[in-house]
Amino acid sequence: MLNARLMTPMFLVTAFAALAPAAAQDFAPHRAVYVVSALDRGKPGAGTSGTYAYELRLTCDGGYVVNQRLRLEGAGRDLASEQQSQMTESRDGRKLRFEHRTTAGGKQLSLVKGEALVGDDGKGEARFTDPEGQTVALPAKTLFPVAVARETIRQAKAGENGFDAKFFFGEKVKPPQSLNVLIGKLPKRLADVKIPEGGEQLADGRTRIYYRAGFFDVAPDGKAQGEPAYEMSSVTLDNGVELYGTHEESDAAIEYRITRLEALPKPECK
Repeated sequence: MLNARLMTPMFLVTAFAALAPAAAQDFAPHRAVYVVSALDRGKPGAGTSGTYAYELRLTCDGGYVVNQRLRLEGAGRDLASEQQSQMTESRDGRKLRFEHRTTAGGKQLSLVKGEALVGDDGKGEARFTDPEGQTVALPAKTLFPVAVARETIRQAKAGENGFDAKFFFGEKVKPPQSLNVLIGKLPKRLADVKIPEGGEQLADGRTRIYYRAGFFDVAPDGKAQGEPAYEMSSVTLDNGVELYGTHEESDAAIEYRITRLEALPKPECK
């Protein structure tokens, strides 16, 4: 999933309270590269192009290390923009360390980093080290990126059609967004997304899952605002390998399609 704010963004739920745990969903460590292009009303458009790179590694305690990099070039622009995210998420979905960096023309524009912790009651707090001293409260049912993808796959395999939750990514000092995920039938036009040469072992025998998600900013009273801040869609294998995705925000939209896929080794743990 081009994770939520790499566009200004995919894609990724351990749940508390009403949501069932997603611990049974095992993700395959892998590295993937995608070609990015503009969308105009759901069809290929002119303008923005670039690349998106995603890497998922496992830790010895069962957690996940995620590295993302999105590089975009717009028509008529001299400078390329780049967004990078590095995150470590615990397997139980209770801890997230994050660092998000944005550059343009090689010059850093923003840097946000910190750590988010969730307690036994499902509530928690995010503490930022850059900007230093800032905190954000995390309400019950707040989910981190990898956990969102795990819960989506769990629900799809159980025949469910979606769920609602709170989503925290950490790219800004602000409360978690409201998340609405809808799981649907794989569109015919996406059924033939090809597996890159060399990545077949990660795709053989795997189910393709299609879903859409809306991300809503939250008002001071805790209620989601009427229109989504952005939306995304994804075709993802049931081992966490994403094949295709879109990100739609205001009048801008992009799609990304996998061009390279390789398995990564599991950690050597003592």
